[in-house]
Amino acid sequence: MLWSVMRSRSRIGGQLLVLLLSALVLGGCHDLDRFDTTTGDAYCGSIVTAPFIRDASYPPNMRMQLHLDTSSLTTTPGDLTTDDTLCSSGPLFKSAQMRALEEVESDPLSQLQFGEGREHNFFAWVDTTCQGTVLAVVSLMKNDDVEVRLLKPEPAPPGGEKPHSGFAVFQLERHKGDCRYPD
Repeated sequence: MLWSVMRSRSRIGGQLLVLLLSALVLGGCHDLDRFDTTTGDAYCGSIVTAPFIRDASYPPNMRMQLHLDTSSLTTTPGDLTTDDTLCSSGPLFKSAQMRALEEVESDPLSQLQFGEGREHNFFAWVDTTCQGTVLAVVSLMKNDDVEVRLLKPEPAPPGGEKPHSGFAVFQLERHKGDCRYPD
């Protein structure tokens, strides 16, 4: 009888250990679905105005809207719209579809960590309405916000002057509905 009780406790202890380990593993998984905006929400925010972050190529009051489809993070993760007047035809981004760099997903670059508070980063190409293609580095933050970094190389000017970097950072928060920027 004592043997039977010990085997039963051992089996229960093993089952509890399996449940505990499963909870730890599942708890460590990131649920990125909470960032999805396919229900009509958007991430809205402004450019970070610190001079060491924002290149003069971007106006200091520029705002951005991001729609994000988390089921397509490795293909077409969403679109960007801005409210600027950088292009004669309208804003720099007008429902511009992001195109994920699928090749990066298999490279150590996809594991890039820079700074605290980031849950997931991805890279995407996005076409502007008048300045060609830029690289967007999108960070899904642990506090449910999103950061978007834009990088666009400029041609080197003659005479060895320093070229504009075309670098900007946007901090975005989730809003119900669109940001009311131009469509």
